[in-house]
Amino acid sequence: MSLPQTLQTVAVIDIGTSAIRMVVAEVGSKNEIRHLENLQKPVRFGREVFTTGRLSPAAIREAIGILQNFKTVLTAYQVKKVQAVATSAVREATNRDNFVDQVFVRTGIDIEVIEGPEENRLELMAVEQALEGRMDLEKKNCLIVEVGSGSTEVIILNQGNVEITRTLSLGSIRLPEQAVAGKTDSAVMQKVLKRSIHDIVLYAAREYNFEQVDTFIAIGGDMRFAAAQLQEKSEEPFRTLEKKAFVSFVNQIGKLTPDEVSTQYGLSYAEAETLYPALLVYANFLAETKAEQIVVPGTSIRDGLLSELAQMISSYKRTDVSKQVLNSARHLAQKYQYDKAHAACVASLALKLFDGLAADFGLNSRDRLLLEVSAILHDIGVFISPAAHHKHSSYLVDSAEIFGLRKASKDIVSNVVRYHRRSVPRPTHVTYMSLPKADRAVVSKLAAILRVADALDHGHQQKIRQFTLERTDDACILWVPEECGDISLERSSLQEKGGMFGEVFGLTVALKQGSPGTRS
Repeated sequence: MSLPQTLQTVAVIDIGTSAIRMVVAEVGSKNEIRHLENLQKPVRFGREVFTTGRLSPAAIREAIGILQNFKTVLTAYQVKKVQAVATSAVREATNRDNFVDQVFVRTGIDIEVIEGPEENRLELMAVEQALEGRMDLEKKNCLIVEVGSGSTEVIILNQGNVEITRTLSLGSIRLPEQAVAGKTDSAVMQKVLKRSIHDIVLYAAREYNFEQVDTFIAIGGDMRFAAAQLQEKSEEPFRTLEKKAFVSFVNQIGKLTPDEVSTQYGLSYAEAETLYPALLVYANFLAETKAEQIVVPGTSIRDGLLSELAQMISSYKRTDVSKQVLNSARHLAQKYQYDKAHAACVASLALKLFDGLAADFGLNSRDRLLLEVSAILHDIGVFISPAAHHKHSSYLVDSAEIFGLRKASKDIVSNVVRYHRRSVPRPTHVTYMSLPKADRAVVSKLAAILRVADALDHGHQQKIRQFTLERTDDACILWVPEECGDISLERSSLQEKGGMFGEVFGLTVALKQGSPGTRS
């Protein structure tokens, strides 16, 4: 398909553990993307952060110098829209806020430090773009793995639905010193790595049986290098490797020292030093699946960022991430043995009430998604104890990874489930008060709606599955069918839990049987 006449030049910057990378591209309608410039400069953030926990002044100055040079390129291309993200090394640095501030002051580049779930979301966007029209992920059970310098990202798709996402503290630079220094034999290296990976696989297997995986997708620079050695370049945006050939290549690399890898394959010493550990991680995950091939897209997180920018600039949406967010939330809820029927009923009722209020109270589609996620997860704390389960639910949400939710959004969900019962938010509640003012307002609105919906299914029997909303100047009347029978328990629960709704929206809320215009 030819590019449209009207194009916009954009750039994405990825500040990683071992390099700072930038792509300048033209984007148009229907997510069309054409790369104009790809730049990469090595850094050694990982060695510092994973050892000292901080970025040194010298490392910060180096990064600023690289980004100032990138700015010259941005100026030459007249780029107006720049998206810059930082991943594991900066994320874990105790002085990351200082780093972000210094970069902004010196270069004007505003860096977003993204969490693991956001990395996973962007990586999945990149994979879907590369495989679109060539592989139907909705018919596959996929394990997607990216081994980076500082962490390993894992996504499990069941028939196209996100089931598990994990950010593992296992990267080619972070691995034990004896495994990456090149001073020990490969047998010791393999023993160390396999033990680490075995523990991680066992942990993940508690939630998902890897033997169900029929499609193994590997992304990342080390896998792209391996694929280039094993298969000639094709017109497809991905390569497919046979399992046997890949394992043989990994074993071959394992017999070489970093110096030998560097000389034989034309890699820098830093790249050669971490190649074998990274490939061994891929090989061990592959061994846990029944996949006989490896799909290697030529994509990275930068492609996910470009795809997102293209969707923002055009109005074309390739995928609806909300579906995957909800799939991830449901999988988390299943882990804690939630009452599925109750959660679905409460979510449906909450969304109906939300839709009746949104236009008048400044609520948007993002808030609607967060309300639905909160409704799915509001009772998972019962798994720990029914007593104070709202607090347990909040803790479990706060500790979990929910695919597609940035930390700020997850913080809102955590607070909404915290306030779905008992105490309303108070100035003495540190977690709530630590939220930005606008997010505190959203929490109050969503929690108030969730309380009403939860009250309507107080007995977990789904007697009330729908209602008609009647709005007056000072009240919301929820009309339910006569067929619901005795709803005295639900009325009593609503009277108990509806106070917050009145405080937040300035409307009383009442439950009646019949239809508007009748008396009940």
